Amino acid sequence: MGRVSSISSLGWEISCVRVQRSKASHARSRSDQAIAQGERAIEKTVNRAIATSLLFLSLWFAPVVAHAAKLYVVYASISGTQSAGWVAQESGLFGKNGLDVELLFAGGGRAVTSLLAGNTPIVTVGGPSAIAARLSGGDVTIIAHVFDTLLYSLMVTPEIQSLSDLKGKKLGASRFGSATDFALRYVLKLKGMDPLKDVVIFQIGGQAETLAALRAGSIQGGVIASPATAEAKRLGMKELINMATLGVEYPQTTVATTERFLRENRDVVMRFTRAYVEGMHRFLVDREFSLRVIGKYTKIQNRQTLEATYDDYAPYAKKIPAPSPGSIGTVLEQLSIGDPKAKTARPQDFVDGSIVAELEREGFFRKVWR
Repeated sequence: MGRVSSISSLGWEISCVRVQRSKASHARSRSDQAIAQGERAIEKTVNRAIATSLLFLSLWFAPVVAHAAKLYVVYASISGTQSAGWVAQESGLFGKNGLDVELLFAGGGRAVTSLLAGNTPIVTVGGPSAIAARLSGGDVTIIAHVFDTLLYSLMVTPEIQSLSDLKGKKLGASRFGSATDFALRYVLKLKGMDPLKDVVIFQIGGQAETLAALRAGSIQGGVIASPATAEAKRLGMKELINMATLGVEYPQTTVATTERFLRENRDVVMRFTRAYVEGMHRFLVDREFSLRVIGKYTKIQNRQTLEATYDDYAPYAKKIPAPSPGSIGTVLEQLSIGDPKAKTARPQDFVDGSIVAELEREGFFRKVWR
């Protein structure tokens, strides 16, 4: 398990995981509040867990035992992209694999910040933040790709009829450098627009904040994912671009750790990956259970919204979550605009596919998906 370097770093992490609230959140509808309530509830869990860990500093970096290994795992978004981990937790699959896992939420780039600070050994996060951290010299390596294409939507206010209508308008992403920020800039460029000159991009906060800002008219477009996408449509917003239809190879959701943790606790990472894949299997074969789990973690109970969330992600789930150099290359290409190191970086240096490869050699995936 990762090292907590000091009590002060824990205190910093507690403040770091608090989701920034924009002024537009005062204009939330009841549906916005439902999403926000989910984020706040999960954030409280983060605070309690980190505070509790103060009592166990001497144990945090102790050698990992072969059973009942305590693992704090941070996930970076409250969306259907995290369903496999949620289902694994609620199904007892981590426990089945000898792990005592606690899932904690830290939005945007904060998940990777937590990994680098040593406050969590494993994160499930959008690829761009992990890749950018590695490019800057951080000890981050991607061990699995859960979803390997863009699964966001560019939602706009009703008066926006086409992409050209966005020129000069205000657009929102969660945080600069986050997966939503990357996706927005990438798609704008793909469609012939200059994200630096043609629009103004703001960092808004989480899904709820982006949705509230759209509804209040503070921004005219924003990048969000289900279930917020379904809520936005219900509120009269328009889906200008469904990025999943673009077929862009992209590390939407990855499992990342540090090379040090992987080297010293390989068996723990192996068991975590087993449980995560088993969670993905149940997500795909047990729709009703998955809907209940998504509802629990997102605090969304509307059946139509939950079904839309499930249907948005299920077709794109990877049954063998091998890291894809091609999707890493997509991110490096975009990062090279502002970072010369990205131009010469090799995609294979950002991943460690040995865990998935070993599981494949031993026939694990054939057994799960038979």
